[in-house]
Formats: sequence, C-alpha cells, structure tokens
Amino acid sequence: MNQQKQLHSCSTFMISVGDSLLIGRNLDEDIPVPGLVFVNPRGISKENIGWQDLQIARFRSRPRIQWVSKYGSITYNCFGREFPDGGLNEAGLYIGEMTLLGTVYPAGEGLPKMYHHQWIQHILDTCASVEQVLGTLPEVIIDGHCQWHFFVADETGQTASIEFLRGKAVIHTAESMPIKVMCNASYVDEIERSKEYAGFGGQKPVDFADKKGPLRFVQAATMLRDYEEQPMQRPEDFAFAVLEQLDCGNNKWQIVCDIRQRRMYYRTSLGMNLRYVDFSSFDFSQEARILDIHRNDSGDVAGKFAPFNDAANQEVIARMWAGINIGFLFNQLFKPVLVHRLSTYPKTFRRATSDL
Repeated sequence: MNQQKQLHSCSTFMISVGDSLLIGRNLDEDIPVPGLVFVNPRGISKENIGWQDLQIARFRSRPRIQWVSKYGSITYNCFGREFPDGGLNEAGLYIGEMTLLGTVYPAGEGLPKMYHHQWIQHILDTCASVEQVLGTLPEVIIDGHCQWHFFVADETGQTASIEFLRGKAVIHTAESMPIKVMCNASYVDEIERSKEYAGFGGQKPVDFADKKGPLRFVQAATMLRDYEEQPMQRPEDFAFAVLEQLDCGNNKWQIVCDIRQRRMYYRTSLGMNLRYVDFSSFDFSQEARILDIHRNDSGDVAGKFAPFNDAANQEVIARMWAGINIGFLFNQLFKPVLVHRLSTYPKTFRRATSDL
C-alpha cells in the first residue's frame, strides 16, 4: 500500500527455530482496508496485464505472455482476484510486499509488463523456490502505482529481498541477507542503521518503547535473535508477539504463514479473533474459493470459504478504491475504469486442458 498520508510501518520477518519456519507480516494503512482470503487453484491458463492496460478500455501493452498456474496458493487480497498483497503456495514459497518510497521499476523495453499485484500471483503460480523467483526477474517488467519491495522465502529457509532502485533490481539473499527482516527502508539502509545498536556492532540500547517506526527493523532482529537462542513459546504465538511490537498504530492485518506446515494464521483490525486455514483442507484442482478477511470467526475457518463470485470480488475492489483519494477528476473518471478492469480481468481465464 502506498498513499500520501500513510504511516509506512509494514513489516515482514522469518522465524527459524527447530523444524519450524514461519513468516510474520503486518499490513499498515491509514484508510480502511477491505479484503478477501483467496484459495487460488492450479491448472488455470492466464495472461499478463500491465498498469496501462488497467487504465484503458482495451489491452495495448505488448508483448504478452501466457502461463498455466502450476501451484495452488492461499493469498490475502484487497484489490480482488489475481491481485494479492502476498501469500503462500503449495510448494512452500512465500512472497509479500511492503512500501519502499523511492522505488523505480526498470524500463525494460521489449519485455512484457506485469501489474505489481499480478506479479505476486504469477510468482506463486509458477515458482517453488527463491532461486526460481530470482530467475524470473529478467523476463518481465513489474509496474504499477505502488512503490514496493518484496520479501521472498521458501521451505528450505532461503530468503531474498527484492528492491528496485534507480531502475535496477537490487537483490539480497543468502549471506547478503543475514537478518531476515524487512520494513520500509532499503535493506542496506536497515543493516547500516542496525550496526549502531547493541548486539549488532554498536552501543545504543534497543528501545522497545519506541513505537514511532524507524527502530522496527532492529527491534524485530533483536527479538528474533533472542528467541532463536532460547524459544520460550510456540513459534506462532511468538510471531504474533513480534507483530504486536512492530505495530505503530495503523495495523490492519496480521498474517503468519507456517511454511512447512502449510498453514496460514491471521487476524485483522475488524476481526481480532485468531483464525487459521490449512492447505490440506482444499483441493487445489477445483475452482477458486473466498472468505472475507475481516469475518470474525475463530480457529479453523476452512469450512467458511465460499465459491468465488464476481459480485463479492467487485465489491471489495470498489470499497478499496473508494478509500483512496486521487483527486476529483481522477476519482470520477479513473476509478470506475480501474474497478471494472480489475474485476473483469479474471473472466479472461480458462481451465487448461492439462496442468503444467
């Protein structure tokens, strides 16, 4: 998310202790954020759509690419089907976004363009490892209205930060990503700032009472280091404790993905009960299913999902854009086109004759 008045305080981190491998993620925003949890099937034939395509009455950008979703996934979406903020797939690959102001996506003349939300789904559809994700970067151009960087992780424990600075992809992975945390500054800047603090090469104490935002990276890094040395609670409980510490006051969604158990936990500002869903509860060869992310059930919510329907999808998209002020003229002319294009895009899909 990337609006002018936003308190940029989204955070993502990995917990690795014993056999457990979890991703924690806060989504923060200063406007209401409606959303759906999606069960996305495998075996669906798709085509890329760019930011320009979403603003006009018909497709124009070229070249175009097609693919068939190889992996099913569970995602959290506020801009409708195929346009997630993040999620986890059957292969144990996680990807999610956070705001990074100053992001400049590559120009990449001659390459297919892909709206940044769709790129997340494309990665979940087609990749099983961090290595595979990084291998796709030269093949498409990510574009869109949000300035984002991305946290990627797989079930081996490999992670990567993907940023776009001055029009170039900047990657940190393996030894160049020693701290498995990302917030809203570039990864290099976060690492350099952390060196001022005790435990990371400096002398400054880490102040956990500071909730203004800039210390979130080093706060999370300290908590993760201490926990991995001496785990005192269940990993999923600790993940939510870290998310609470990193909340600067505008938190809308808290997501915890257990990569190896293929389970997603979540709670939201409008639905504070803890819910979870297991991948084993779904047949990813069937059609898409959805659940209102704010529906305040408790525990296992797999049985609460309903078949995907266009009306619910369009309603969430319209509600999301209704909270975004882009000026009178654009509000009147631009938003209706976007809502229409985002909501009708999934109608171009078809079931492939065979899964790839």
